[in-house]
Amino acid sequence: MVLSDEELARLEGVEPFLREEARSALPADADYEVLAELHEHLQPGLRIRVPAGPDIAMEPQAPPYPLDLFVGLPLDELRDVANDEGAAREAALARFATTFAPRLQRAIAALTPHRIDLAAGVQSERGTLSVMLEPVR
Repeated sequence: MVLSDEELARLEGVEPFLREEARSALPADADYEVLAELHEHLQPGLRIRVPAGPDIAMEPQAPPYPLDLFVGLPLDELRDVANDEGAAREAALARFATTFAPRLQRAIAALTPHRIDLAAGVQSERGTLSVMLEPVR
């Protein structure tokens, strides 16, 4: 079941936190753009990409391509953050913060080797690559 409009509206308050946690899970010297895409897709998530600049203004014709990664977030996890108040919400956010980086690494590792190089900010295929975070256990 998808998130309701009410749940999506409540997530707007934690959207900056989700983006910042994702940014902190990425290589420290990387200048990635992290966007929350909670309303745009059936599966809400975060987009991690190399921001457009003069050096990558035109898409290269051959690999490697600039990173453009969509990270799907588990609906139950987002629902917990959207529906809980106070201490329960804080606990859900803390769980997200402590588990995001390892779950992202596992999701990327599950792809064909060398499809994504987070440290270099590149991928081997043109367009958006997608991964889904495993649910928190």
